[in-house]
Amino acid sequence: MPKVTINGTEVEVDKGTTVLRAAAMAGYEVPHFCYHPALSAPANCRMCLVQIGDAPKLQPSCYMQVTDGMVVHTENEAVIKVRKAVLEFILVNHPVDCPICDKAGECKLQDYYMAYDTQESRLRVEKVQKIKAYPIGPHIVYDGERCILCTRCVRFCEEITGTGELTTAGRGDMTEIRTFPGRSLDNNYSMCTVDVCPVGALTSRDFRFKCRVWLLTSTDSVCTGCSMGCNIHLEHFRNEIQRYRPRYNPEVNDYWMCDEGRLSYKDVHTDRLLRPMTNGAELSWHAVSGVVADKLARAENIAFVLSPQASCEDIFAAKRFAEEVLDTTNLYMGGKANGFEDDLLIKADKNPNTRGIEAVFGGLDSLASFEQLVDDMESGKVTSLYMMGTETPVDSATRRRFESLAANLDLFILQSLHRSQLYEMAHVALPACSHAEKNGTFVNIQGIAQPITKAFETHGDSLPDWQIFLRLASAMGKPLGYSMLSKIQDDMFEASQKQAADEPEATDAAKGDDSAGDDASAKNETKAAATAAVVED
Repeated sequence: MPKVTINGTEVEVDKGTTVLRAAAMAGYEVPHFCYHPALSAPANCRMCLVQIGDAPKLQPSCYMQVTDGMVVHTENEAVIKVRKAVLEFILVNHPVDCPICDKAGECKLQDYYMAYDTQESRLRVEKVQKIKAYPIGPHIVYDGERCILCTRCVRFCEEITGTGELTTAGRGDMTEIRTFPGRSLDNNYSMCTVDVCPVGALTSRDFRFKCRVWLLTSTDSVCTGCSMGCNIHLEHFRNEIQRYRPRYNPEVNDYWMCDEGRLSYKDVHTDRLLRPMTNGAELSWHAVSGVVADKLARAENIAFVLSPQASCEDIFAAKRFAEEVLDTTNLYMGGKANGFEDDLLIKADKNPNTRGIEAVFGGLDSLASFEQLVDDMESGKVTSLYMMGTETPVDSATRRRFESLAANLDLFILQSLHRSQLYEMAHVALPACSHAEKNGTFVNIQGIAQPITKAFETHGDSLPDWQIFLRLASAMGKPLGYSMLSKIQDDMFEASQKQAADEPEATDAAKGDDSAGDDASAKNETKAAATAAVVED
């Protein structure tokens, strides 16, 4: 492994490491615009120039690879002088409209100007004017005057999405970013171009003029748009989510997330159920708990629908509530129906925690499908229903069948984030909070357990699903014995360990028949993967 000395600090790095990355490992930040760790390095912005040894010509650190014994200077007088010159060149025709720019507060051009330049413009003629506020795609607005032509957006569309909508057009100081004729920037990841843009040239139509970035509070969380579970920065202001941004995780989503997932934050604040309701009247939690306990005590043929939109802790509490309090084994799977899938990040399963349910239950064999629930309601096997969420993983015709049958149930209790047509049919509606308002765990499609963190207080009187189950269990005289989320997590961890220990026994018992043994082994591997995800968290 080559050793390189950077500003007097010696570091040992892998062969092929660039000078810029080696400097970062040594604790020195080299400013850059065109470089991005997930994209190719064209070395066209010249902001990252450094001095190698005594060579008179500076070299781009984003492109140059280290060699053994190399001596690098990133902060000497020659380097600083060039950085000031590069910044002055970039700012010659820049509009310097920071007060109205959405990138203000997180713009690298601002940061580097304050660090290296801070001088008045020497330009005494009118600046070159380019296109302003141009809709370059359904989600993106382009400002040509702010663009520094780093080409990150162009390379993203070529190298990551493979759609190639963008190019550079024009020559000299009239060069701009453009889409090819007859095309627009409309791929499924177009808003990632806003993330990679180091200045305010590309802005999101959704976030544009919405909130200043320095007012935002960022919380690490997980996107709930599909089972991929992309890691995100959930950014909020005054108890309202303003935007999602992808959070780097090389095991899950790298630096990216899809547009649909990015805009899914709007569901958190749309048509919320905020108060416990029974027969159209609002009640306190104390009062509604008594009402629900009385109704459930007299209910017959009760079924329970679990939602893969809920966290593992919610599901674990729901399992105990259904089996120990409601004393029912009529368990069904709810959630959203499958949808579009691609080869990058978007998954067909639009529920963030299907694998979490699989982990909690040790598989999905004990859960019947939603179609089976509709059939059981139609046959009279189910006359009372407790349902988590308003989502139904069925086609529109089956959904209509379910709604018509739900309207005639003896008892229909809906525990949900949203109001919907089902809310109008429910005898009791209990407000559950969103993933942004609670702590918990999701398990993504790869079996990776990922925490979600409470970003702000719950809206209205909504509560996490697990707290609702605890309240109702206590009201029915069958308390589950929890008061804190950590105790649920401890029991969930212990149960998952027991499931993992029981798997080899189940596999051995199935070895009598070769084909059956193969099927059981495959099933055990699936269960063990999901269980291990929860165990590792």
